[in-house]
Amino acid sequence: MSKALRYQLVIQFPENFFKTIEEVQAFENRLTACMPKTCEVDGCDVGSGTVNFFVYTSAPLAAYKTFRKYLGTRAVEKNLRIAYREDDGDLFTNLWPRRDPRPFKYMYQELENPFARRAKKPMS
Repeated sequence: MSKALRYQLVIQFPENFFKTIEEVQAFENRLTACMPKTCEVDGCDVGSGTVNFFVYTSAPLAAYKTFRKYLGTRAVEKNLRIAYREDDGDLFTNLWPRRDPRPFKYMYQELENPFARRAKKPMS
């Protein structure tokens, strides 16, 4: 991975959003196809209640806008969290849902899972 790609953008879904591993792979292929050459899609992680797709970029906001333009349907956006951090950092900045004050993590404990039915919905 290039040193110029200094941010990790994470596109996160609840684990039950995709019915099969083939759907996960198909989504990753579409994500790879829509991202500009300045981004590197670096696979995904399935488990612990979430599916995370990892994109390395030098411009996380541009990558986020590209994602929303090509793959951001209502069905997708209702079940989605997007955040980024510096590649060597620990603190994430939430991008979607907008104004979501909840901390972003790769996985969540039962009571803090933002995808759980009882979870407080952010103001967007």
